[in-house]
Amino acid sequence: MSDAAGKGIMLALLAAGQSRRFGHKDKLTALLHGKMIGLHAAETLATQPFEHHVIIASDPDHPCTADWKELGYEIVTNNHAIEGQSTSVRCAAQRAAACDASALLICLADMPYITQQHIQDLTLNFQDSGVKKIVASSDNSKAMPPAIFPSSKFEALSDLQGDQGARKLLQTAQLVTLNDDSLLDIDTPETLATENRKRR
Repeated sequence: MSDAAGKGIMLALLAAGQSRRFGHKDKLTALLHGKMIGLHAAETLATQPFEHHVIIASDPDHPCTADWKELGYEIVTNNHAIEGQSTSVRCAAQRAAACDASALLICLADMPYITQQHIQDLTLNFQDSGVKKIVASSDNSKAMPPAIFPSSKFEALSDLQGDQGARKLLQTAQLVTLNDDSLLDIDTPETLATENRKRR
């Protein structure tokens, strides 16, 4: 992806989830292939030529924070994370508006297999849409993050409530479909154990 393609776009990696299905442990600190889950997508996306790179976290002193900062991310604290994912989306949209970003790319920190190629494909589709349409990922069954929202949607994102994130807005998105496991999110200890067994 050229620097021009990413110009004006803010990348926000959502890392403030409550990990309720994972139990009492902080999911992002659990090890996947010897590295904390919270660092996989962050490392993949850090080198993409976006205008801003932001992590939305519930704790400014999270165990991943030092590494996130070293990768070049700004840490934005979500003090209302317990209220659901929409609060993180709102934080990201408000930060994007404050930065005068032209668009917001939302990714999830618990999706460790996201590839640079997929992010580039999303960005190119967004540019081809005239930077006016929402462009989202799909696993052939539903629209999902990573997704890019034009600045015209920041106000709607800032008004979201509950734990559904931007799901309703994604119903109108232009989709970029993947047929592999790169959109997998690590939601349970069982999924983590399976992945650690499969990918040694």
